[in-house]
Amino acid sequence: MPSGGSPTVRRRRAGKILRQMRETSGRDAQAAADALEVTTSTIYRMELGRVGIKPRDVMALTEVYGVSDSAQVEELVRLARDGRKRGWWARYSDTISPPYATYVGLEQDASSLYLYDGLIINGLLQTPGYARATFDFALEQSRQFMEDRINLRMERQARLRDDLKIWNVIDEAAIRRVLGGPKVMIDQLQNLLELAALPNVHLQVLPFDGGAYPGMLSSFTILGFGEVDGEVDPGYRHPDVVYIEGHNGDVYEEGEDVAPFHEVFGNLRSAALGPGRSLEFIEQQASRLKSM
Repeated sequence: MPSGGSPTVRRRRAGKILRQMRETSGRDAQAAADALEVTTSTIYRMELGRVGIKPRDVMALTEVYGVSDSAQVEELVRLARDGRKRGWWARYSDTISPPYATYVGLEQDASSLYLYDGLIINGLLQTPGYARATFDFALEQSRQFMEDRINLRMERQARLRDDLKIWNVIDEAAIRRVLGGPKVMIDQLQNLLELAALPNVHLQVLPFDGGAYPGMLSSFTILGFGEVDGEVDPGYRHPDVVYIEGHNGDVYEEGEDVAPFHEVFGNLRSAALGPGRSLEFIEQQASRLKSM
């Protein structure tokens, strides 16, 4: 499935094109703001894809920028219109932060995810019981939305049965840490083994005895995107995005800041057990819990 269908990606794409048009025309953000009677900060937010763009605003801006290609303007209007639609995850908007909603929207259009998880199993690979256990020590504010957030995780997992490529390096700590009790953890480990049997899911365990590695101090996700056929700019490919979820807020890295994460992930993969040995390790942990 080519990227480009998610409202989040459409909105970001429309903003990028409008920014390119503005820069090509030589107009500054103030000229664009004056045309729409908004602030320059609103223009920048539009260009970054953080807010939706009204079709009539597209028409006004392209006129200011001197864009005369009617077909290009028409396609850009369609992108803006699609970017204002609500994704299926919008029904959870009252229970998740806007930055995380952006991540879910990006994830829906990603063609590949490279994940490093150091403390707990990734949400895309969690069982409902394990997901519930992750809330045991959460703040009350988070616990009140627990069921909705768990349901969101389970719905996100539908893409695992589609064409989304997953490569997950999991620290040994996440495999050994028992959340929810032995039964819940056994089910979770069995779920990892079942998912690893899918052709698009690859798991590796980063063992304790390998020492420390650059990048292992925080979990992160590298989202990769496929090409989009036709439309405004044929062959368009949304740039890779790095998502880092933290206690003090979510962080996104794009552009030249993504390359170091690819390098770190490559190092983590090299340091981790091979896929076959990793599955054996997970099986051993499940067997150990069963014998307790």
